[in-house]
Amino acid sequence: MVALVALRICIGLHFLGEGVAKFRNPKPYSAGFLSNAKGWLAPSFHRLVWDADGLARLDVDQTEQLWDTFRVQAGERLGFDDGQKKEAQRIFEARLGQLNWFLDQNADKVDEYRNGLVRRAENRRNEALHEVTSLRGQLYEIEADLNTLKGDLIPPIDQLWQGYELEINGLANDDQRRRGWQTLPKPGRRSLDSESIDSIIRYFDVAVGVLLILGLFTRPAAIAAACFLASVIASQWPGAQGAVPVWPQLIEMLGLAVLAAIGAGQIAGLDWLLSPVYRWCCRPKQGNES
Repeated sequence: MVALVALRICIGLHFLGEGVAKFRNPKPYSAGFLSNAKGWLAPSFHRLVWDADGLARLDVDQTEQLWDTFRVQAGERLGFDDGQKKEAQRIFEARLGQLNWFLDQNADKVDEYRNGLVRRAENRRNEALHEVTSLRGQLYEIEADLNTLKGDLIPPIDQLWQGYELEINGLANDDQRRRGWQTLPKPGRRSLDSESIDSIIRYFDVAVGVLLILGLFTRPAAIAAACFLASVIASQWPGAQGAVPVWPQLIEMLGLAVLAAIGAGQIAGLDWLLSPVYRWCCRPKQGNES
């Protein structure tokens, strides 16, 4: 019993710590995890990455439209006066000018990057290239070159997006700030992608951690956490080329399965206090005697 309580609390502390860390440092992290997926399920994980190749952020026309719409809507929601609206227009034009200048200065890199993406797509469709070791090495070099170009182009653009959002919100006075932070929509978003996963998983980790520590709703919490770890394991399919070992996740998943199977919240947990309620709610109905 002591070992089961310790197992439940330790796993709960792990999930809680991960969730708190994500709240303290809410940087994107799912994209890298999903992009590095290996094995036969890798394409499904790769499709969840928001703007994986950065093409949406390289689209100036789409960016201009989103930035202009954000300027107008943020001003309406925050209640900007004429002076603030004029300053927002100046910020919009300045940031758009910076984006155009950056892309003009790196036009050759942008063209090289776009052509490289087309070449990579063609290589991926040619299965024969993956069967020869020397050719497979060349494919890895192409991927590395594309990642280098992406690293030169996309992070500066992301900084412009973040700076624009920050400056528009910075125009609000104390009363207007109470209406909430205005978030700049990102291009190419889907209902479920790495961005939405980032916003959900921190709450998931904290909720699972708290429930396991308290021993409350232990079975559903442990099952949900085990399914999450199963998805992590599936993203690095054991035996796939380049897959990262997932023994820690497998061990913790099995520990969660044990907690769910025996209902470990009944031992020094709030599930024990709620057990009379469970029995009253879920007791079998007796038929009426005729």
